[in-house]
Amino acid sequence: MKILIVCVGNICRSPMAEAVLRRRLPDGFAISSAGLAARIGDGVHPVAAEVLREQGYAADDHQARQFERAMIDDAELVLTMEQRHSRALMALAPTLRGRLHLLGRWDGQREIRDPCGRPKASFEEAFEQIERAAQLWCARIA
Repeated sequence: MKILIVCVGNICRSPMAEAVLRRRLPDGFAISSAGLAARIGDGVHPVAAEVLREQGYAADDHQARQFERAMIDDAELVLTMEQRHSRALMALAPTLRGRLHLLGRWDGQREIRDPCGRPKASFEEAFEQIERAAQLWCARIA
């Protein structure tokens, strides 16, 4: 199964979710991420990288990718962090219906807010929400 995770910059939330899902899902799952407004080639935000390391994850080789319509053609599941990301993707590709969901869908439709520009505690909170949401998704798809 191919899973695409989308946020805005592809430097905080989606790379964290990508790292968590890669570890939690068995072989046979292809996990990737992209941003709706990514600066191509940027690495993971330093605070996000620090939080990942503290939790035993790594995304040191991550490079931000700009979302492209072709990415969703292969994706069997597309996960977003906020409803506005889902709306933007649906506007670009109405064929996503049924494959597009919030990462926090099974956690009460919880949106995972962008921690960029906020204190480290915001990154830690986002990571905890991502980890909980990933665990709930894995229980359904693995």
